[in-house]
Amino acid sequence: MSHLLCIETATPRYLHQQKDLQAYYASTVPEDDRRTRRRINAVSRQSGISQRYSVLSDFSGTDDTALFTHGNTGTGAPGITSRMNVFREEALSLSVEAVLKIARFEEVREKITHIITVTCTGLFAPGLDIGLSKVLQLRRTVQRSSINFMGCNAAILALKQAAHICGSEPGSLVLVVCTELCTLHFQQDYTDDYITSNMLFADGSAAALIGEPRPEFSGIYRPMRLSRFHSLLLHEGHDHMAWQLSETGFIMNLSAYVSGMLNTNIDGLLEENGVDRREIRHWAIHPGGRRILDDFCTTMTLSRDELISSYNVLRDYGNMSSATILFVLKRLPGDRNIAVGEKIYSAAFGPGLSIESAILEYV
Repeated sequence: MSHLLCIETATPRYLHQQKDLQAYYASTVPEDDRRTRRRINAVSRQSGISQRYSVLSDFSGTDDTALFTHGNTGTGAPGITSRMNVFREEALSLSVEAVLKIARFEEVREKITHIITVTCTGLFAPGLDIGLSKVLQLRRTVQRSSINFMGCNAAILALKQAAHICGSEPGSLVLVVCTELCTLHFQQDYTDDYITSNMLFADGSAAALIGEPRPEFSGIYRPMRLSRFHSLLLHEGHDHMAWQLSETGFIMNLSAYVSGMLNTNIDGLLEENGVDRREIRHWAIHPGGRRILDDFCTTMTLSRDELISSYNVLRDYGNMSSATILFVLKRLPGDRNIAVGEKIYSAAFGPGLSIESAILEYV
């Protein structure tokens, strides 16, 4: 059975306080539109977010090379080409930073057999998988795959794919890298969807190794057994969370109904996949927003403390799409006392409307 051996994370150099992001966004609203500014301020205050990271300096006005504030001379919002140029440069460097934080990486580099890259916030070819293989000097025979444009739950899909690889090819060591630069897709738009997304999403990267426990990591990381994976599609929510390309970047649809639809189906997800709720001792839930976490606690009759890592990641980083759940899993043992063999239920949500989940346990 495969194991999640380690997780390391990286964030961009620009740290923005939520109040500064709120002020920046509100400053783009026409002066006589007080109602929109009040809506922005209300969503920001209720977000559960204190700060977020971005590859862009725009949101605190600290750099004259900013994408939205400058370099935009009268032509409207920056186009998809400008945004993807930034993605190509910044995504690779941030991914490398996350991977190189893995302890004793020099010793395991030659043992990596597969690499899976995950992102929904930018595309280019040759892709992030090849770029990382080159910069990290992985073996030329490393097997590559990419999970693109699948949203916030794609990290769990990557862990599932890695587990299947390890199960079918014993001895495999799979590197998973999730990198999202959500703030590149800031839009000067004041619909409810975009007020929510502009006040929620952030940038970050997470790297993980999946394989069999190995002596190089003994005493450094606690391996987690990946025991079961589950999926659930809520077709009635097909249009409530969507992500589309446009000439001015990626366009987000994010309905206020998402939280209710997700949380009213969690019991069904457990039941249809044969999961006994009584087996679960710990929870690692994707912090898609504070309302999602609050509603999850209500639906599952959990205290806020039982989702403390999710709330903490939301507060300190915001929603970094696919990378976020790995930030939560990395933080979990520092927030809660987890004994060997106690089951951890992890779930994340994506377009479609889709739920991906996994059961893990420390060995």
